[in-house]
Amino acid sequence: MKKKEFVTGEEGLRLAELWARDGEDDRAIARRFGLPERLLRRLRRESPALDTAIREGRAAAWRVETALLDKATGYDKPVRKVYKLKTVEFDPETGKKLCEREELKTAEEAMHVPGNTTAQVFWLKNRRPDRWRDKPGVPDGAGEDDDGLYEALAEAVRR
Repeated sequence: MKKKEFVTGEEGLRLAELWARDGEDDRAIARRFGLPERLLRRLRRESPALDTAIREGRAAAWRVETALLDKATGYDKPVRKVYKLKTVEFDPETGKKLCEREELKTAEEAMHVPGNTTAQVFWLKNRRPDRWRDKPGVPDGAGEDDDGLYEALAEAVRR
């Protein structure tokens, strides 16, 4: 099977969508397929299914990112509420109550959901790890000062 047929086939479409969902751009997707980027762009023009798969993958990633941002900053959402409406009829001559009716009415109301602190911390640490890491001054991936403990333990195990 040719690479072109694989890319536009069912398995290739699934892989392209997954890679797009992971945030890969066209260059990275083409590299994963082992194709030049120009060929991938041409295949996207020729195959609506491939173009749709990549677009849907990216859209899914954006929906998650947008939802996290909304959760972090807070948002307004419509809420449907049910109210009981009570009407009372009085006799105009005597002033006595004739009948009483109750009916349920629904109405939409805007409710504000406040920002979530955990989502804010997650967002900041991932967007700007240089400014928002747990241990300032220690670059990501670098450990604390090595005091030789692991080396001593490894030596003790070897004996």
